[in-house]
Amino acid sequence: MRESVCIISSQRPDKYPNGGDEAYWTARIAHMLRADLGARGIKCREEGDEAGWGLLLYICSHAAPREVEARIKGAQVSYYEYSPAGRRAAEIFTKYIREVYPQPDLVEAVPAVARAELSESKVPALLIHLGYHDNPQDEAWLVNSAEQISAGLAAAAADFLEAEP
Repeated sequence: MRESVCIISSQRPDKYPNGGDEAYWTARIAHMLRADLGARGIKCREEGDEAGWGLLLYICSHAAPREVEARIKGAQVSYYEYSPAGRRAAEIFTKYIREVYPQPDLVEAVPAVARAELSESKVPALLIHLGYHDNPQDEAWLVNSAEQISAGLAAAAADFLEAEP
């Protein structure tokens, strides 16, 4: 079993309505996630050589198109469409995010083909959009539930890595 995860948080400077930006809040969740994974005996690696990684996670949030800004909610877990392990990881992460997101029916796993960060990875890779930061409810959930989000993501990663051959 590979017991390491690479976590990459968004560096986007998209402002959150109540303070901070995407880079700040996703880095905060990623920092807590690293601690939660460490407590489970799972190592976190930095970007670079993928050897030994069991999973690659990109943590970010969405922004809705201007014409529907602040009206769309929900979380998405994207995976490379042609990766069975990526799909399995996405399904596991979707399950755990549903447990902490206020409207579980708005959390979905989404296949992607044209995302280089997913399709070019040698290990299962997920792009996790933790809600829409331009939606007041999603932004409040993301900011106020960072600990629960990170605990859910850590549980999902442990679940996925345990299941991997």
